Amino acid sequence: MADHLEFGAGLTKADYDQPFRDTFLGQAHIAGTGPAGATCRECKFWRVMGRDGPAIPGHYSRTNKDKAGQLKKAKCIFPIPHKANRMFPHSAKACRMFEQSETVPPLNAPQKRDTQ
Repeated sequence: MADHLEFGAGLTKADYDQPFRDTFLGQAHIAGTGPAGATCRECKFWRVMGRDGPAIPGHYSRTNKDKAGQLKKAKCIFPIPHKANRMFPHSAKACRMFEQSETVPPLNAPQKRDTQ
């Protein structure tokens, strides 16, 4: 499970702090402050990181039997100094830094077609 923002034991829960509880470490801003219904998967800053920087979106799990064919976690590459360097799931609610991606990866890996 990805890490959420931490709250101390002395704090009480209130309805208005739900966006903070929905925010993952590594997001550029508070979850849910972006377009209604949008997720990080649809943002141009959500990327799986390769050895040389951001990789092409759409990396899927192959070996995890529970999540085979599903999108892997990725990082937000929006340039903010001292932002947490963490990966989080594609289903995270979009933040106010959201910019629509031209190439939104599908939720599940594309099925390979038989050529016979």
